Amino acid sequence: MGIQKFRTFEDARRALWLEPGDPAILERLRTLADVARRRPGPRGVFRFRTIAEAKDRRTRDTGVPGPGSTAES
Repeated sequence: MGIQKFRTFEDARRALWLEPGDPAILERLRTLADVARRRPGPRGVFRFRTIAEAKDRRTRDTGVPGPGSTAES
């Protein structure tokens, strides 16, 4: 998808609109569902006693060790 420039917010809003029945609607919904599924871990704010605990939690929730983590995958 190329870059589009708009003069007004109204022009940008209209560019997002798809007509009912447009096959691109289904593709947008699939993309949105994929993004929602990839959201890592539980939502919210968590407190940890140490940085190591926070890194362990990140590794457990996402499967990806944080920077400088000693956890092995």
